[in-house]
Amino acid sequence: MKKQNNSNINIWVRYGILILATIAIGFLANVFLYIPVPSLANVNAWLGFFGSIIGAGIAGLVTLWGIEYTIKNTLLNVKPVIRPVRTDFFLYDNQGIFVTEKSRSVLVKEFAEKEKVYFSEMDKYDYVSIINDLVEEYQDREWGDVFAQVDADNLFEEIKNICKSRTYEEAFSNILNKLPEKYNDGVREKLAEKIHENFRRKIVFEAMNEAKRQSFVFFWLYNVGAGNAIDIRIAWDFSENYHKKLCNELGFSENEYMQMLNNFSLDHIAIAEADIMLNTNTDNRVKAFVPNEVILFIKYLYKKSLENNKEKNTNNNALVSEREISLLKISYTDIHGQEHTEYYDVIFKMSSTFDDSYDYKERYFYLKFNKSNRKIG
Repeated sequence: MKKQNNSNINIWVRYGILILATIAIGFLANVFLYIPVPSLANVNAWLGFFGSIIGAGIAGLVTLWGIEYTIKNTLLNVKPVIRPVRTDFFLYDNQGIFVTEKSRSVLVKEFAEKEKVYFSEMDKYDYVSIINDLVEEYQDREWGDVFAQVDADNLFEEIKNICKSRTYEEAFSNILNKLPEKYNDGVREKLAEKIHENFRRKIVFEAMNEAKRQSFVFFWLYNVGAGNAIDIRIAWDFSENYHKKLCNELGFSENEYMQMLNNFSLDHIAIAEADIMLNTNTDNRVKAFVPNEVILFIKYLYKKSLENNKEKNTNNNALVSEREISLLKISYTDIHGQEHTEYYDVIFKMSSTFDDSYDYKERYFYLKFNKSNRKIG
């Protein structure tokens, strides 16, 4: 604030000097008129000439000082403010526990839209199974004999031709509409339904395997201020042991808690992130990855909840409400080299989506960041 006052005093001193200089230049111009210089112009013309020069000079100086004042007191004084935002995640359990930023339905939809159908010779056996299942399902009804006459090898080749060079999404509509006319309407619909389900299982398997291979999950950092932020550093601090209180309420014994920490450490976790420069991306935001230690901690909470379900105890109630697990420190530098620090309480909540289809147990959780008055020492 003191620096701002000095700047205001300086500019008013400049204006005072300018006024005095203008008066002095006026008198000097009057003196110049008495210098015997051969000229066709009269005194009034010379007065107009000197007046225009002096006026233009004064206007130019005032404009430059105004621009300088605006830059110093407005543009250069804006500050960045980095704020993390709540992010949703999904935890899946199928031959290993993994976390994604998108639900299975979204992952499957995106996979079906971009990936083209592929076939291997092993897929032919899927169509043998499809026909056998339909024959068994309708064995005592009229269509039982109809399905028994369907050649699985021919059906497989027909589906390959229909779906050739198509995405899975395109293939879904083509299967029903382009199956040969030899299959009457009812048979065609049942075949299409079974083949759709076969495709869906293949898509789920591929989409979830792709998600499982993802190394990190992310949350967003937004620059909600008015200046560029560089050299952003993030620190997760568990020293207040809020996470330990959650573990206790979930039913962790002291031995279980120590065994968990033998696999990873929740000591001070520091991460370096990218800069957030205004006007270099449309949203003024950047992704920050959630540390593996935090994800491992959440996986252990999930595994403990499964144990609780088997033992039919009620400790899982600790997960159904928002719980603070750590403190987040975000440090960054503005373009003038000044350091800034923000502190946020990290809030965690997990719940079941009650969707365990395709052998993937799905759980939903989020991380939320509330402005904190606490600080990391």
